[in-house]
Amino acid sequence: MTNKERIARIKKARKLILSAMSGCDAPQIEAMLRGADMELHWALWNLGEVVSLRPELDYGKRA
Repeated sequence: MTNKERIARIKKARKLILSAMSGCDAPQIEAMLRGADMELHWALWNLGEVVSLRPELDYGKRA
């Protein structure tokens, strides 16, 4: 897998996590999903992608 493919998959995973968080009425589950999203956010950063300072700043862009 190339870095370009890896980045695309990570971005897709972040979209799936956002979808799973939508309408979530369980605070513990939402917190875990936000934690997973943060790890993927920093993975993108480590791969050289330009990302916002905090992952939740991207939520409006991906909604």
